[in-house]
Amino acid sequence: MQVRQYFLFGLTTLVFGFTGQSSFAFSVTGQTQPNNAQYSLTFYSNSYFTGYLDTFGIQELKPPDIKKNDFLKILRDTFPAKDGWIFQSAQNDLDSNFNVELYSPFFAPWPNPITGQNQLSLGANIAVRHVDKNGVEIPVENKFHWIQQVRSTRGSVGQSNFNYTVFDRNFIDIPYNPKQDNPFYDLIQVPGLKATGSYFQDGPRVFELENSHLWLATLYLVELENPSANFQDPKQEKRVTIHNGISWGWQNTSNPQPPQPTQTFSGTLTAGFNENQHQINGLTPGNYFYAWTKNDLPSNQCNPNTYLTTYNNNSSWDDDDSSLVGDGFASALAGIVADDGTINLSVRAANPGGRGEDSGNYELYATVYDSKSAPPEIIVGSSGGGGVVLPRPRPGGTQQNPILPTSSSSGGWQIFNNVPGCRWYDPHTTYGFEFQALENTLFTEILDFPVGQDNRFTVSVADTILGEFSPGERLNFVSLFGAGVTNFRITDIGSLIGNTKETAFPIQLAFNQQVGSFQMRAIEETPSPKEIPEPKAIVGLFMLGGWGIFQWRKIQQQKDKEP
Repeated sequence: MQVRQYFLFGLTTLVFGFTGQSSFAFSVTGQTQPNNAQYSLTFYSNSYFTGYLDTFGIQELKPPDIKKNDFLKILRDTFPAKDGWIFQSAQNDLDSNFNVELYSPFFAPWPNPITGQNQLSLGANIAVRHVDKNGVEIPVENKFHWIQQVRSTRGSVGQSNFNYTVFDRNFIDIPYNPKQDNPFYDLIQVPGLKATGSYFQDGPRVFELENSHLWLATLYLVELENPSANFQDPKQEKRVTIHNGISWGWQNTSNPQPPQPTQTFSGTLTAGFNENQHQINGLTPGNYFYAWTKNDLPSNQCNPNTYLTTYNNNSSWDDDDSSLVGDGFASALAGIVADDGTINLSVRAANPGGRGEDSGNYELYATVYDSKSAPPEIIVGSSGGGGVVLPRPRPGGTQQNPILPTSSSSGGWQIFNNVPGCRWYDPHTTYGFEFQALENTLFTEILDFPVGQDNRFTVSVADTILGEFSPGERLNFVSLFGAGVTNFRITDIGSLIGNTKETAFPIQLAFNQQVGSFQMRAIEETPSPKEIPEPKAIVGLFMLGGWGIFQWRKIQQQKDKEP
């Protein structure tokens, strides 16, 4: 049994047998279909969360392609040829079957290897028996082993969509501390592990129930040509033939819910350093409380990035971006009622002056617990201390942590699907890129340009250049065109902003609605756009040519500087 940073993997055994020549097709029988379960759990005393846990359908795998296969790449990187390891694919399929006797999700207590205490966990159990065509178990042979590759991702709270090409972890499923000297799971030296060679079982689980998770496994039968080889001797050749296998895995989506509020407030933030204060009085001193904001209200075009704190004599921790409601930029905190029986809460913009982030409407909720029902899970420290719950930093708040594309399509387009408006987005490009709105989305404004070595960027709509813009400037399409636009380009990007693809060239945009969808693609340098007649709403403006654009930008800059 292995303990990993995110997962606890159960005991795993597998049996394989085959004949040298294949006369019958390899197949997987039994419980191969996907399954699902729904769960709920009391959370923070009066609050709770619900979730879904799904197993993926088991797929048959042929011997892997030697030239292009992620399993082989990870295997060869972990056990390289310089150490004597040679991996090759079988020429024929097995003439036997894998019978899946058990494959189901679970939600149950289990000893946490870190704390030693029984703790609720979730995951999936699987049991597979290797049988001949008549369903009879195939005897064990010592030269056969099995190798499992695991790819896993720990998602954020409430996440349901995962990128199935990028993972947090991608590794051969063996102990790494210290690293095992061979890739065979059935040779793991763990008390209680009984690998018989004809039966496989596994039960990976997680204890972080507030997070969503993705767990995928690729499992193969392998044959070691020299069973007596010394694994630690790099001069001894250890040739391994990989036969058929299976893929399996599971995913869970947790949806936390906040507690029932004791009191609710409404407020509006205006630009700059505006701060709203809210008070609850007549409470029992020393009781715990939990407060949170909701910022994605129908009245907002741009949802404010709220920052929630306490003032005067309340004990708490300041917090940002951990509310269980809102668009990911709402706040929550826990604290203790002051000696005068009050809770004093302050709401302001997390990034004062940040365009699109510092104004808008919000709701503030608070729940007060009596001394018997105080939820210790949310309190960090003892008396006089408060705590931050479920830290959930979300991308999009700064150019250093932008929202990345959710998928890609043909034509080089990278797609941002249902992303919050007025945030930072980062397509991957060098010279320039083109934005194209999807569905009912319109681009209403470029709120800001990134700060870096390159500080002049050219913006164009259709074949008309609108001018050059710098960090700290904004471009309002509605002021120019009378409405938002569906397409625009940014070019003349001389150098990338950050050192990684996540910060290469972020841009802050506003939509005609709170949530929008769009796609973008990198573009190569082309001849300068030609001016053509524009719609009636702006034809007069562009007849003035470059002088008109210059005067308009000068006026806009003066307005931005006005208090």
